Amino acid sequence: MSLAVKTSQCQSLEPIYLRACHSPWRKVNQQVLLLLRLVFAGYLSAVFGVSLKYKLELEDEHTRWRIPFQFSTVSFILQWAYHLLVTLWTGMHLVFPKALEVDPADCHGHQFRTRILQSLSPPNKANCPTRRYIFSMFYTISHVFPFMNTLVYWGILVPSGHGGFKQPNFPHGHPQPLPNATVLYDPNKGLFEEDDIKAFSIINVWTLTTVIGLIEILGLNSIRRPTPVAGHVAGVMFSSGLYLAWAGIGKLATGHSGLFFLDPDLMSNFPGAVIAACIAFVSLSPGIFTYFYGLIAMRETMTAAHRESSEQSS
Repeated sequence: MSLAVKTSQCQSLEPIYLRACHSPWRKVNQQVLLLLRLVFAGYLSAVFGVSLKYKLELEDEHTRWRIPFQFSTVSFILQWAYHLLVTLWTGMHLVFPKALEVDPADCHGHQFRTRILQSLSPPNKANCPTRRYIFSMFYTISHVFPFMNTLVYWGILVPSGHGGFKQPNFPHGHPQPLPNATVLYDPNKGLFEEDDIKAFSIINVWTLTTVIGLIEILGLNSIRRPTPVAGHVAGVMFSSGLYLAWAGIGKLATGHSGLFFLDPDLMSNFPGAVIAACIAFVSLSPGIFTYFYGLIAMRETMTAAHRESSEQSS
């Protein structure tokens, strides 16, 4: 049996946590992967700081506590938290490739140190199916939500006049802002005519997060297609409904809705429109999950073909 085949079989037995620490492409070794992860984690951290400054300084009739309830904030924090976690895991797995075990013969200080390092390292075993499913759902939601955030922003918020800048011209006309909408920006300024910090925040929070998600799925981890599929579909729908509940709490606490179509005042006081929007929002999540699932399947097909060609040539 060739070394390439043995390596492939060993990787297939890796738990999901270790798969998050390995690129599916052979040319991306652990050192390069850690460097890429540090770049993305650092960039997302910088975006978090700049975007938070923009949102805090944004003139709004509601309290600043509205920010944690916005869908863009929730989706960004999930993705940021995922990248921080897997960056830490990748670094620890590079330094300690073998599982750390507490030696009863060691002194209490060494045992305590080992336990700390264990808590910072990825689990080397996947014995608990519930824990494995929870991490798989975290990986899924931290990518499905940014994809939804981008689609909702550019497909709904911008055309309806809630994008924070002048509406783009559409070839067949464009919808007018809702009559009860409050305009908090200059309607004559386009995206790149706004302040630099505003344009930077919009481009990154509502666009580049999706690009980073695509790079993560296709090149930075070897996590397989999530199973069970029905359990993950139910999970993303439940998470979408959970966000709507969170947004409802935010509406009660701050008077601000995380998404404008969840606010009855902005929907002409028509509850049916809000209910329909909520149903559409939850129904969107399985479609985005299907896209996410297809990306992983495409990556698995591409890497398998590349692996087979390498084995034949060796």
